[in-house]
Amino acid sequence: MRGEPLMPTTQQKARVLLKKGTAKIDGYRPFTIQLTSATGESKQNLTLGIDAGYKNIGISVVGAIKEYFSSEIKLLDGQVERNKERIMYRRQRRSRLRYRKPRFDNRKKPVGWLAPSIQHKFDSHIKIVKLLKSVFPVTDTIIEVAAFDIQKIKANGKIEGKQYQEGEQLGFWNLREYILHRDNHQCQNPGCKNKVLEIHHIGFWKNDRTDRPGNLITLCDKCHTPSKHKKGSFLYGWEPI
Repeated sequence: MRGEPLMPTTQQKARVLLKKGTAKIDGYRPFTIQLTSATGESKQNLTLGIDAGYKNIGISVVGAIKEYFSSEIKLLDGQVERNKERIMYRRQRRSRLRYRKPRFDNRKKPVGWLAPSIQHKFDSHIKIVKLLKSVFPVTDTIIEVAAFDIQKIKANGKIEGKQYQEGEQLGFWNLREYILHRDNHQCQNPGCKNKVLEIHHIGFWKNDRTDRPGNLITLCDKCHTPSKHKKGSFLYGWEPI
């Protein structure tokens, strides 16, 4: 009645309240109702648990003896590619307005600025928390944040001190030289003898274009084409290390 979240109820009870007119529909995703008359408004202590992630967010609302809600949310991917496309169209549009005052040299990033892809992840987490707190009488929020030492994991825990500065690319001029050496300067397409080599993204078929060594592979110029990543081709389904 006052817009404050109460405890969840069953579908059957919700239908009865709506039929009697003692409640009205407040939202559909998730489906929520609002009482039209005052009640005892008894509440329990509910805890909102969030497993924060870059691609997925795991959420759960639990009470003392049961779980009331759980879900996994997939975050938007490919923000970098969308921004590049936006820049392309904007540049084309702005090039037709030569008489306007140039504004590329009088802009600066505001305090707290984040890259659009990171800002989206941050905003998504905030949006989810606000949505669930508007539906459930949440009293506590727990966010699981994990910090992983990737180099230590790769070295099976046998790394310390200056060894952190001596990664797998130590002794190579650049990333390309390291990848070619790792793959023995050969195209990784079985049976291919072409000697004109390129460095290619393994996860290109699923829009993974990160330049980490585990996502790069040596291919020749004939195998280095987007068509090789289509379903049925030899690169489709390859997973980065």
